[in-house]
Amino acid sequence: MVAKSSMEGGAWCARDISLRAQKKFLSRVGGAASARALVLDEHTAKLLDQFLTVLRERVERREAERLVKHVIKAAVKLGVLRRHNQLSPADERALAAFRSKFHTVLMAVISFCEVEFSYDRVFLQDALRESHQSLKSVVERHLSEKSVSRLAGVFNLASRGELLDSLFAGQVDEDVLKLTRMLRKELDRGLL
Repeated sequence: MVAKSSMEGGAWCARDISLRAQKKFLSRVGGAASARALVLDEHTAKLLDQFLTVLRERVERREAERLVKHVIKAAVKLGVLRRHNQLSPADERALAAFRSKFHTVLMAVISFCEVEFSYDRVFLQDALRESHQSLKSVVERHLSEKSVSRLAGVFNLASRGELLDSLFAGQVDEDVLKLTRMLRKELDRGLL
């Protein structure tokens, strides 16, 4: 009920979306103990909310919200599968490769904001494409075609040249800087 009322007021909160996605997915594969174990932590929720703020300034509001919602759903589903030991050693290796490649993406994003004239669109698009391929191999084996399609949509939007240019070419705006400071903090804490 809480999630519904916060959505009705026009507020969009990553934590609410995460809780709804977890409840829905866990009702199919897990139980109450799993639901408690998967609550989106406060740091991640704030990070996703800031990411949404940045996206809303650059793409249509509904598209931005849909993208973040798809990220949350994929993370929740993969988290549930992992907690229930449904991933093979090959899946775990693919997820480790994804984490490594996505870490490269995050470090590049931080660098683009901290070091003037370091932005390289082609490098970032290639790193995002490699990240997607690593994650796609796991998602295809365990989730629906709809989830695979949603994931492709996330990476397609995130790789758009005009979006990346609006984020990092020229003067970087305060919302993007705030997002990169949050990313840096989470990376330094070892959480991303």
